[in-house]
Amino acid sequence: MSQVPSSPAKIQLHHVTHLYVSSTNAFMAVQGIDLRVEEGEFVCLVGPSGCGKTTLLSLISGLEQPTAGKVLIDGEEVRGASRKVGYMLQQDYLFNWRTIEENIFLGLDIQGIRNRETEEYALHLLNEMELSQFRHAYPSQLSGGMRQRVALVRTLACQPEILLLDEPFSALDHQTKLKLEDLIILTLRRHKKTAVLVTHDLSEAIAMGDKVYILSRNPGRISSELEVPKTISALLPFQARNHESFSELFHKVWKEMEAAIDGTK
Repeated sequence: MSQVPSSPAKIQLHHVTHLYVSSTNAFMAVQGIDLRVEEGEFVCLVGPSGCGKTTLLSLISGLEQPTAGKVLIDGEEVRGASRKVGYMLQQDYLFNWRTIEENIFLGLDIQGIRNRETEEYALHLLNEMELSQFRHAYPSQLSGGMRQRVALVRTLACQPEILLLDEPFSALDHQTKLKLEDLIILTLRRHKKTAVLVTHDLSEAIAMGDKVYILSRNPGRISSELEVPKTISALLPFQARNHESFSELFHKVWKEMEAAIDGTK
């Protein structure tokens, strides 16, 4: 009896290696990366500086092509930027001369998909982020956390299936960061998005992720993969941090991270 073939992963990296080459030298950022992200999954990448975390996001987004190996989305090889993928960076990159409403419509304009329906969806997202009353304000009138929420709306307004997050909370104060973590997780679950987060914050990775991948450096390789128990991953990040098992899992990830940094694993 023949087996029914399994559906492809939402994101799959197969033996991915990436080399940066200049006129004077060459630097291998990542080597032999195998990684699989299922639809609706939230995966976190952690590791020391220079281990290639942001490089992996660039490869998944199609902004760069791997030197060797393949990056697949829905089983198809990534050969350039795709509307399936949204990318949210550490800086919000809002245009200060445009209102919040004009900023969230920017991606729609760039992709040529702005119409009444997509505008209404963007404004609906702005309302979900509790920012609808600021639609006619300017970025300079908003706090850092509010600006990051606007940046998320601008990204989600184009309705990507995958969201890539490159340390989007690192410039925020701790209280704002905790609130934004919860809000982003609620939004992604509500809209059934797949997400990959790059962070230096181990507790953030455990509180937000379904899986945590730890990378070693020089060049970047996957050192460990840890699945966050459902008892923690089903909670909102703030609740997850207060779970009785959180501290134990944090110390486990910490030890794995130390081993990756020391090169003992």
